[in-house]
Amino acid sequence: MNSQNYFDEEHYNGNHLHVDNYQEESNLLIEGIAWVRQNGSMDLFFNGFADAREKQELFIENKRYCETFKGGYIGNVKTDEQAYSMFHHWTAAVLNPYRNQTKSLPRRR
Repeated sequence: MNSQNYFDEEHYNGNHLHVDNYQEESNLLIEGIAWVRQNGSMDLFFNGFADAREKQELFIENKRYCETFKGGYIGNVKTDEQAYSMFHHWTAAVLNPYRNQTKSLPRRR
């Protein structure tokens, strides 16, 4: 797949869905956006990076599609429920472990 062609704005209709993974115990709201494609499916993105390092390590170094406006691509879904489910899974399996790990590591310069 040519990612530049796949993520070209002409393939989206402008509608979007905000998905979150609110964690009451920490009062932390983590949000993603599922952008609706012309075919009715949605591409789920995350752009709530704590800093540039997080963006670099979670997406760019792992060769995952990432851009300035939409953020990092998580995956494609067909329904709102799938968007919430995928986002909750991604935050639990990828984002939260990364953030917990980096809290204890010295910052790279």
